[in-house]
Amino acid sequence: MKNNDLIQVTFTAEELTENNAHLDALLVSANQNAPGLTPEQRSTFGSINETNKLLVNKARALMHENPKYIPNFVSMDEFDRDFRAREVIEEMLRKVAQIQQKLSDTKILLDNDNYQDSMAYYRSVRYFASEHDQEAMPLYDELKQFFPNHKNGSKEEE
Repeated sequence: MKNNDLIQVTFTAEELTENNAHLDALLVSANQNAPGLTPEQRSTFGSINETNKLLVNKARALMHENPKYIPNFVSMDEFDRDFRAREVIEEMLRKVAQIQQKLSDTKILLDNDNYQDSMAYYRSVRYFASEHDQEAMPLYDELKQFFPNHKNGSKEEE
């Protein structure tokens, strides 16, 4: 017998509660500390590229070595707070991206398992309907709607 099961994932109630509590806490923190930008604001401010990050890093180092050239309207304390916060957020984003990739990969495998099992069920129902099983025929009618390109006698699924 063929086994289509690529992955088995089971969360205990405690794990789900704990994971959701952590995610909720992160969301609360983000809502308190991070503004939401409109799409227009995102395109206006954008983000700095790697070359400009190097510029910021070099300017910061030079500002600390040569403070007499810092304009009066630039607060070095505020610059350093922003710089440290940016570094912390970058690390958080790396971790969130790793979590998102892991969850996405797991979901892909779970989706595949569900799809393969659903197709096996569909083929079974189709077979029984073709044998005029009265209980299978309405099931087949419900499932065949997911194959709209089906023409009489042609293959329904890829």
